[in-house]
Amino acid sequence: MRAFDHDGLLLAEYQGKIFEKSTELKCSTAVFLRRYVHSDFLKKMDENDVSSLTLDVNEGIESIQKQFGESDYGQIKYSPNALFWMGYMYRYVSYTRGITTKFAMRLFPYKQLNDVYYSFHTQDPEWCVQSLLEMNGQTEDIFDNNLRMKEVISSRGKY
Repeated sequence: MRAFDHDGLLLAEYQGKIFEKSTELKCSTAVFLRRYVHSDFLKKMDENDVSSLTLDVNEGIESIQKQFGESDYGQIKYSPNALFWMGYMYRYVSYTRGITTKFAMRLFPYKQLNDVYYSFHTQDPEWCVQSLLEMNGQTEDIFDNNLRMKEVISSRGKY
């Protein structure tokens, strides 16, 4: 596990601000998050390298908009505060566990994070990760690439 240092904090706050700013778009939260997870911008974010990003929220949103175009599809938008926390948490997990945001979002779906926001957002991020793992019947082992690979290989041998 990687320490959550100053760079991690900058990246988590940046992603949180991008999620928060998404409420100003015409599309729903679900549409934005689906586009975000498939964006070239997220590939850069998942490098977890502060020096390769401008950390300008408007540029981040524009990058996603440029890649996918504007959309007014969907109506349900989560609160800006919940979205900031969700973006922060996804980057925290990605940064500290060395996983992609896409994998983090599969482990902890955005609807689940929205549901627990009010009881979790004031807690320590590490406590949140451990609680979410427990809620989903998982352990820290899920972040171990070698263990996951061994499970896939062993499950193929059973057929």
